[in-house]
Amino acid sequence: MKKNLLNYKGLYGDNNQRDFGDFVHHELLATRSKLYNWEINEHLHTDLFQIFIISSGEGVLIQDNKRINLKAPCTLIIPTNTFHGFEFQSDVNGEVFTISEQFIESIFKNTPLILLELNKVKQYSFNLENHDLNDFIYLKNKIIKTISESNPYKQISLQSLFQLFFIGLYNSQNTFEDQKESSNNRTLGYFHAFQKLIKKTLPESKLIKEYAGELRITPVHLNRICQTLVQKTALQVVHEYCITEAKKYLLYSSYSISEISYLLHFKDPAYFSRLFKKQTGLSPIIFRSNNSQKES
Repeated sequence: MKKNLLNYKGLYGDNNQRDFGDFVHHELLATRSKLYNWEINEHLHTDLFQIFIISSGEGVLIQDNKRINLKAPCTLIIPTNTFHGFEFQSDVNGEVFTISEQFIESIFKNTPLILLELNKVKQYSFNLENHDLNDFIYLKNKIIKTISESNPYKQISLQSLFQLFFIGLYNSQNTFEDQKESSNNRTLGYFHAFQKLIKKTLPESKLIKEYAGELRITPVHLNRICQTLVQKTALQVVHEYCITEAKKYLLYSSYSISEISYLLHFKDPAYFSRLFKKQTGLSPIIFRSNNSQKES
């Protein structure tokens, strides 16, 4: 097991550090997968968001030691900072769009409800009789064509096309919950900003009142926002992120429990272990042991 998590700064296999800005990249699914014998090891991209569109064939998404079948036609959303891997059949056909987090946020700055949904790994499946499928194929092809063009309105065109793609995708699957629909953009904007602050700082180094202060709202207001949108307190949202990060280290690195607790800025490894067990029902040691047994 590797000491460090497999985190690519660029595309899979590319570790060159760069400023991605409004980065949008397209390639055929086979282009990179074929190089690795159709098996992509579990990894993450800290600042890159990905869309996999599978038009024919099958594959398996590997995430958190789970194997999720992918069967065409389908679209798969992989958020930034998400551990994932694949096993594809050699006859699979599809596309991969890789987009910088900055570009995604610029697209949906006025529709934070979509940004909230984009934080989740999600597969959208279609059947060939689905009338929306042709619309998505048309938009996909328009996006590919626009990426290859060189004109002063390229970025604006891409923003509009991706907006149409995602809004159509979510509307076709009735993704939005009624409670979230009733939330205004200001509330959603605060929650998204809170999520970004959590990701930027190792959570245990900050108090909820400090997060609220940076958002220029009160801790009570921040708690009300979290309760409305995800039915959790602000502290529970922070702890949920901590546990997600801890699971990555436990599953994909050889760091000790104490090392992981310090990496996440817990001052006391014993407190980290108690919190992990409270959230998952298992101690970090048992969690790692159980999942190691599954792999062997």
